[in-house]
Amino acid sequence: MRYSGFYIVIILAVIFIVFILFPNLSFYRHHINYKQFNIYSDVKISDEIFDILDKVEEKLKTSEIYDPDLSFKIFISSKFKTYSIFCPSLKDAFAATYPIINNIFISKTNIENNLVHRNANEDNERSLSSVITHEVTHKLIENEIGIKANIKLISWKKEGYCEYISGEGTLNLKAGINKIYKGSNSFSPAFSYLKYRILVTYLLDKKGHSFHSLIETEFDFKQLEKELQNYNNRYY
Repeated sequence: MRYSGFYIVIILAVIFIVFILFPNLSFYRHHINYKQFNIYSDVKISDEIFDILDKVEEKLKTSEIYDPDLSFKIFISSKFKTYSIFCPSLKDAFAATYPIINNIFISKTNIENNLVHRNANEDNERSLSSVITHEVTHKLIENEIGIKANIKLISWKKEGYCEYISGEGTLNLKAGINKIYKGSNSFSPAFSYLKYRILVTYLLDKKGHSFHSLIETEFDFKQLEKELQNYNNRYY
């Protein structure tokens, strides 16, 4: 009897792993395959998904680590509840990517309007094309530098690069710097991601770093922020 609790935990863990590995066997039974993308959904997938995936492909091709031979499994949810079952620790996020098994889960989505919603009161809406691009870029990074190095990679480089590739249009560096460094004290995830994106954009587009030099160089984060501020004061 004393081992019954242990066995229950093991059984539940196995069930959860099977769910994560094969979500299409439970909730996500609608499926299309298009280019590099295997899209699964808990509701019928509208035709607008094809234009969205074309936009994603265009963004991904701007990355020097883009690999056309990779394929991606993406599970799109129509409800917060469905998403949270598979991503309980990130239930308030727009999406989550499981390393190694390569499954990408996306929160409540409206494909027709190219929108993803996260379960929060603010900063709770992004385009589906940018969310897919961000998550797929995580897989490109892992593929390029390896699982171990990817796990160890500092967050601002990892998330900043994913935001850099997924960014909607051309980032206005001046506006971004002003929002980050002039009068805003926000500590929201969206604010942090914007800061990371600004820093990566500055290093790649203005300082001439490649992806690998960005990853391999040890930057002093505080000094880098000061440098970015000085850049702003000098040119703007």
